[in-house]
Amino acid sequence: MLARHAVDAIRIDGKLDEASWALAPHVGEIGLIDDPTRRPKFPTEATVIWDDAHLYVAFACTDREPWARMKNRDDRLWEEEVVEVFLDPDGDGHNYAELEASPHNVVVDLLIPRPRSGVNNAIRWDIAGLQTAVARHAAGWIAEIAIPWKSLADAGVSAAPKPGDQWRAGLYRIKRPGGPAQADRIAALVAEQKNASAKRKAQIDARLKELRADDGYSAWSLTRAERDFHDRERFWYLQFLDLR
Repeated sequence: MLARHAVDAIRIDGKLDEASWALAPHVGEIGLIDDPTRRPKFPTEATVIWDDAHLYVAFACTDREPWARMKNRDDRLWEEEVVEVFLDPDGDGHNYAELEASPHNVVVDLLIPRPRSGVNNAIRWDIAGLQTAVARHAAGWIAEIAIPWKSLADAGVSAAPKPGDQWRAGLYRIKRPGGPAQADRIAALVAEQKNASAKRKAQIDARLKELRADDGYSAWSLTRAERDFHDRERFWYLQFLDLR
């Protein structure tokens, strides 16, 4: 994906009305990781631009009824609805940054030492100076994000890239059409499963599969479904351009 240098100042307000966004290449609709041949019911497009101070990412999400209940930074947003950015500047699959933003503009940011390393330590890391904004419209919602280069030192970079540089990165979205009521049912079953008999666990597994069947996990570079989004071999390339 090509990330074009901004041609004007970017205001993080969720409107995407600057010339830079209009001129930037768009990813196009990102695909479902469990069935790339099927068009998502809730399409998502993404765009990336940059300047000397920030990396900017925008998601345009089709969805008349986006939902979110979590209210605090670093809540477990991945259990609800989010857009996500992964950044692995040196491409080694270690110490990569993960940022998630919800339809209510709540964020969680993590520094992942390696896939499946757990979240307790990863979640203590913050993107200093992070700016995000979410705007709702009739057909869906927009998330606009600004990540300062200087905030990514722990991920291996502290200055703006040079034109022609390439980073490994991922852009993702989770859509859960069942809404809060279904999320409550899932949470209750997961809690019950911890102390259930083997027979009951099997029953709960089957029910959870049914309840999650319509969830949409979309990715710019399709990850393998069994590895979810933390499929470092499938992070794709973000190339920085300056055409001013």
